[in-house]
Amino acid sequence: MTKKTLFVHIGTHKTATTFLQSRLSRNEKALSELSLIYPKAARIHEAHFKLGWQIKKMAAHQPLAGAGDWGDVIEEINASKARAGVVSSEELGIYCDPNKLSDLKKNFDVRIICYLRSPDGFMQSFYNQFIKDFSTRETRTLNTYIAEEELGFLNTRQWMSPWIDVFGAKAISLRLFDDVVRAEGGILADFLKVCGAKKIPTFNPPQVSVVHKVSLPPDLLEYLRRANAGLAESEGHYQFVVRLLGLAGKHGDALQTTRAGILSLKARQTLRKRYAGPNTWIANALLNSNENPFLWKDAPLPPSDFDQRPEEADAATLGRIAALIQNNIEKTPKSSVG
Repeated sequence: MTKKTLFVHIGTHKTATTFLQSRLSRNEKALSELSLIYPKAARIHEAHFKLGWQIKKMAAHQPLAGAGDWGDVIEEINASKARAGVVSSEELGIYCDPNKLSDLKKNFDVRIICYLRSPDGFMQSFYNQFIKDFSTRETRTLNTYIAEEELGFLNTRQWMSPWIDVFGAKAISLRLFDDVVRAEGGILADFLKVCGAKKIPTFNPPQVSVVHKVSLPPDLLEYLRRANAGLAESEGHYQFVVRLLGLAGKHGDALQTTRAGILSLKARQTLRKRYAGPNTWIANALLNSNENPFLWKDAPLPPSDFDQRPEEADAATLGRIAALIQNNIEKTPKSSVG
């Protein structure tokens, strides 16, 4: 009996994973036209986060069929008429031991899909998320964070080579995020083509959490960084971030006076040089290329007034943001507050 294919999308973080997961979860009919199934089992919101969590708790080489959330996913795919299943969770990527997934090869023809950003682009976007997420509530500046942390998530060879060891290079589709998003159809079309689609059907629009989708502009990011130490309750933190994102939508252009969360050109080039070896290795292993896809000389420039901006907000800037927050509260109808 011919095995079905299982496409395992492992991220990485900050490569439109939430967007993709929303499109996949809200378009069952369109996926069925492609003979694909995005299992309902093991989802938290629209991603298969439970699969990554289960793997972290399991011993190596433990059977997956019939075991917890993975067992439910395997059963749902095999019970369907689809030629292939698709699971998606960035929790399966950088911090997951793929040896614990080797058992999947007994049930499926496994294909791994991974989108990759430049180390500097990844770092800048990830830092913004570290400040917004309640679980991390980062309080250090971007430069201090880079100086103090190991940044293992930027070492592609370190976390990608185990996937190659377990599933083989031919089973892995590594995609360069910046190239994909500029191409016709964007990341959704690219993802579906990797999954074997010859023609892309009409998809319903995504429903994406603003907290996960939108980056805060520099001044609001700096304000939240300063506030994080005192925001100890998760729902209160979430509502505060949502309020800041509302301000970003209304006053984003006026909230660009600091360097908060923005890498200098030198810092971008330094990160690209630092991880040139791992990225050249990964290009050779998975992209059929001997050239690092993220050359230091191609690093993008920061805003033109970057050198005139302070790294941290002064009292006047913090006061201006506090006033914006207060004015926004005052303009909110009482019936919609609380």
